[in-house]
Amino acid sequence: MDRNLVLAFALSFLVLSLWTLWSGDGQPIPPPGETQVAEQPLEPAGVAPAVEQRSGYPALPDAEATPGAPVPPAPKPAVVEPSPTPVEVERIEITQPLYRARLTSLGGTLEGWELTEYTDRFGARIQMIPDPSAAGPLAATPFLELGQGDLSRVAWQVARSDAAEVVFSRSQQGISLRKTYRFDPEDYALRLTVELQNGSDAPVAPRFLLDWPVEARADQDFHEQSIAALHEGSIVMYPVASLGTPGFFGSLVGKGPVQEYPVLSGEVDWVGFKTTYFLGAVFPDSPTQARARFVVLETSRLGAAQLFFDPVEVPPGQRVSREFRGYLGPKESARLNAFGAGAEASIDSGWRWVAPLTRLFSWLLHALYTVIPNYGVAIILLTILVRVVTAPLTLRQMRSMERLRRVQPRMKEIQEKFKDDRQKQSEELMKLYRQEKVNPLGGCFPMLLQLPVFVGLFYALQSSMELRHAPFVLWIDDLSAPDSLFVIPGLDLPVRVLPIVMGATMFLQQKITPMQTPDPAQARMMMIIMPIMMTVLFYQFPSGLVLYWMLSNVLAILHQLWIGRNMEPIGGGGADQPAKA
Repeated sequence: MDRNLVLAFALSFLVLSLWTLWSGDGQPIPPPGETQVAEQPLEPAGVAPAVEQRSGYPALPDAEATPGAPVPPAPKPAVVEPSPTPVEVERIEITQPLYRARLTSLGGTLEGWELTEYTDRFGARIQMIPDPSAAGPLAATPFLELGQGDLSRVAWQVARSDAAEVVFSRSQQGISLRKTYRFDPEDYALRLTVELQNGSDAPVAPRFLLDWPVEARADQDFHEQSIAALHEGSIVMYPVASLGTPGFFGSLVGKGPVQEYPVLSGEVDWVGFKTTYFLGAVFPDSPTQARARFVVLETSRLGAAQLFFDPVEVPPGQRVSREFRGYLGPKESARLNAFGAGAEASIDSGWRWVAPLTRLFSWLLHALYTVIPNYGVAIILLTILVRVVTAPLTLRQMRSMERLRRVQPRMKEIQEKFKDDRQKQSEELMKLYRQEKVNPLGGCFPMLLQLPVFVGLFYALQSSMELRHAPFVLWIDDLSAPDSLFVIPGLDLPVRVLPIVMGATMFLQQKITPMQTPDPAQARMMMIIMPIMMTVLFYQFPSGLVLYWMLSNVLAILHQLWIGRNMEPIGGGGADQPAKA
């Protein structure tokens, strides 16, 4: 592997790391009961009525005006008398094979979701909704546009409750609301139907806004959590740890804190939060009508993803409903693909041109695991398989670089002899290249062909759910996390063996790899700086990725040594061929 190849990969990983730090029709779940059908077409009203502002939230955008559409009047705010006693809140627990959900009558919301088959490194079950949650419960429906206050902060009645379905209801000023939760016993999914019956004497225009809050969390599984949405086929996301900040590049140009992110409209398939291995998102019944936005409640700590629609006019005596689907669980490819509506797009497979390779390598990794049930061994076998498949390209590149290394003494003589005549120097160098069949750029094209392979492997190892908490050997007990042999007392610095060994193999590889530059000082700098930079970069990478890169270096070293020993001498007319035994 030549210097340019190493530099290209180093820069690629650096860009990927910075992007990670600063970034961005399936069949629905059949409900156990009959699906509610809106009796009033969900056509947006012309203009949104004036609504009470929700504390901490910026105003919603105006509706997209429809020429000639009637404008419903804004209802009068309800007079809410202060209660002399605290409102009694009822909590309901739903137990399914894959999860345990907890609902509250305060707003008719979801305040807990525990995965029964996934635990953290300490054996505690994964909480998709932290308990207690500083950001608030999920699936809040404030309905501020009804003029009755924030209905996500008042008590609803429990109209029905069993293992498969929970119904909340509320009536005030002739307007009746129902929220029906239906739980899937075979998946990490739920269905929420929100209904409004207008029994008043004036039209109303609800937006059917749904809050999906998110907060920064210190636990490892949610360390890289992002608030996200699938908008027109592309993921839009902001890391929660930097939510509301201008980001690294924004700070460089003097941008201040972000108060409000742009509203997403056009086609919104889902909004919510995602981590490397888990997804919590809500899916609208009509993506083309849905709109979404990200709200900053507390910089770098609290936010909310909001899914909403333009106001829908509901005349007196009419009923209208919206349906949402929710997914709160692991990013298992088969499950997400079956769930549909772009859920599988939450798995980071890289750029579109590399995504097919990522899926191929993920499939190969799982296939190897079925033969030898150890993902560390599967990574080793996959690395060897990739090196074998790319061997013809690698061989051509290494032969080209080896020939270039062998003529470097003569190149240096020409440069010294004609150092005052650049034109003559170039002519003599080209003559030497033709005579010895050397192409200075001979290693570039094979390198470019190999780059997608390495990038695809990078994403496959990074996003594979199966690598989470997968042990290898000895102290390497989680291939999805950096390895740690021990921590240096007083410095709180973990000693990671794999990155250190990887840096050593890179140094050895640089030492035996032919350098294109004849400058010894530059060659020494590359031999030292590159391994140090890559060691620092890989120090926080998952051990599965470091294992792959370290083994790839070892195989490249062995391949380079074989090339050096088996090529015929330069000038023998067969520099392109290995020496015959």
